[in-house]
Amino acid sequence: MRHPIDLEALGTLFLHRVVPVAALLHIGLPVRLIKSRCHPGGPWQSPFPGILLLGSKDPPPREQLVQAALMYAGKGAMLTAFDALYLHGMKAAVPRPGAIHVLAPRTARRGFGHLYLETTERLPKPVLRRGFHIAPLERAAIDAVRRTKSMAEIEAILEEARHYVGLPALRDELALAPPRGTAHARKVLGESPARQLERAVRERRPLALPPARVPLAIG
Repeated sequence: MRHPIDLEALGTLFLHRVVPVAALLHIGLPVRLIKSRCHPGGPWQSPFPGILLLGSKDPPPREQLVQAALMYAGKGAMLTAFDALYLHGMKAAVPRPGAIHVLAPRTARRGFGHLYLETTERLPKPVLRRGFHIAPLERAAIDAVRRTKSMAEIEAILEEARHYVGLPALRDELALAPPRGTAHARKVLGESPARQLERAVRERRPLALPPARVPLAIG
């Protein structure tokens, strides 16, 4: 017997055709039917536990995977790094075919599959671009270069980002970022005064000061 819900049109009800399994159960779809449509070669896919793509395109469009990753990460999650920079309109950053970098509260679940989930207590206020919650440009730029080994790519990203938000914003964000993966970025941007002071205290060395002005003798 044909199911009373039009399964082929169901995807049009959800943004990017992405839906939590719980929502399908809520409207009356049986578990057996959902599982059968997610089998290899079936019309649906499950990129993350409890999250479905109501389509069979392989690989799925990037926006579908991004929507699924944010839905899986849960409340408070936001996109960062390359995908976020692309949505900000930056030309130097193109989304990579690998993992989607998402920021989420400490209480979030762990990453899975196509998702690199970074839990943090330092969540910025997100901005909305094309329907996605994403990190501010300066945070997204620093998150991108932290996971980039190409010096040329780091320079290109930071140079373009500087035109949008300015050098001080990037330096401030870099000073707050985890130190791992930031060596190249520090060479490109230099360090903020706060970061210089912190490093000097940690290494117990005198802070480099600008040369004092020598008063001119008069008379």
